[in-house]
Amino acid sequence: NLERNSIGDKGATALSKNTTWINLQTLNLERNSIDAKGATELSQNTTWINLQTLDLTHNSIDAEGATALSKNTTWINLQTLHLGFNKIGAEGATALSKNTTWINLQTLNLECNSIGDKGATALSKNTTWINLQTLDLTHNSIDDEGATVLSKNTTWINLQTLNLADNSIGAEGATALSKNTTWPNNIEIIH
Repeated sequence: NLERNSIGDKGATALSKNTTWINLQTLNLERNSIDAKGATELSQNTTWINLQTLDLTHNSIDAEGATALSKNTTWINLQTLHLGFNKIGAEGATALSKNTTWINLQTLNLECNSIGDKGATALSKNTTWINLQTLDLTHNSIDDEGATVLSKNTTWINLQTLNLADNSIGAEGATALSKNTTWPNNIEIIH
């Protein structure tokens, strides 16, 4: 756990060059002043084949960093990805939605990233994350349109929690979400 340090891009680059941590399962780099360059370097690591959890919450990776991470094909065992508070926007969410490697992804936290309806639409089209159980889209400027497109996803058959708190979803979006028949009956939708 390297949370709340001053690793920055230079430290992220050094970590990314590691070739001995083949059994690394969790890497927490939350609040470390890492931007797109550091995220790009991390994404190029090919040693961490057993990585299950990556936490980059509260950095500044933006859309460029999210795009680089989305292109990683080594982390086939990734189960949890925390990218909240990173300014990835719709462009970053769209890039992430196109990842086809993370088939074991169970938790995706993108809270406070301003992905909007465009980013929600892109995420809703993902067909790889069949094991997704938790999707946190808190405070992302999503309104009825975004909620409606999310409700049409038929891939996330294991989704248990969809957090849409602090968005701009009204009755229309809530109605659309309630009509999804793919998600389990016990899903918790927070809005």
